[in-house]
Amino acid sequence: MDATFTTFLWPLFGIIFLPFTTLIYVLLWQPGTGVTGSDWLWIALAVLLDLGHWSASASQRNAVPQGSAL
Repeated sequence: MDATFTTFLWPLFGIIFLPFTTLIYVLLWQPGTGVTGSDWLWIALAVLLDLGHWSASASQRNAVPQGSAL
């Protein structure tokens, strides 16, 4: 991770908000060249998966009846 990111903030925000995208980015990143070519397709797919997870969580949150204690 140290070779991939120059600061601690990007991986921290990535793990909090887009964990799958951050993992894929770290796995695809290559020293000297970074992420190139079709690797961006995998990162775009990871972004869609992360956004799908966020939207599914939001829709399930609305399904909980009001006033119920968990």
